[in-house]
Amino acid sequence: MFGFFYFWKMKEKIEYEVAIFEKKRSWYELLLASVFYSAIIYMVTLIVYYGFIEVSTEICIRACVRLVFFGTYCFVYGLKFSATKNLLVDLDTNLIISRYIVGPFSYDVKSKVTEFEYVSFFQDKWGEYGTSLWYVKNRHYKMYSFENKDAAYQFSLDISNKLNIDLLDATEKGNFKWLEKEGQK
Repeated sequence: MFGFFYFWKMKEKIEYEVAIFEKKRSWYELLLASVFYSAIIYMVTLIVYYGFIEVSTEICIRACVRLVFFGTYCFVYGLKFSATKNLLVDLDTNLIISRYIVGPFSYDVKSKVTEFEYVSFFQDKWGEYGTSLWYVKNRHYKMYSFENKDAAYQFSLDISNKLNIDLLDATEKGNFKWLEKEGQK
């Protein structure tokens, strides 16, 4: 489902020790997003035209109702096809930043963590494999989803190695396994 490339930034060069970037959207996803955004702009233009230029209350009200229903649908799917999510972890301040980006706009969601405990990968009810970063008192941060187990495992292993925490295989319900990492006894 998601294709990711990620890399670790050196502590000397930037404040975030772990930076995970979602790959750029493909051309057809951006094309679909532009169609949805264009539909919203068209509906707003109709409202302005029939509301202020050629005043027609009936048509303007119908256009407003369509904007509320169809415009919401277009906006949500436009975001779905154009937004990307980046994850930044600062070990010095134990801060997780989720950065959502749509074009030139970005929105940061910051989560303060006292101490990272372990990373787990699991299979959800839709058959996808997810990864979570667990911290104090069973609180967790769901990071990303993958289509296959190997990608989720490799991603979780990289995170656990970088953060120097344990790795849990939770793909089988009720049969959780702590995994030994290479070079660990």
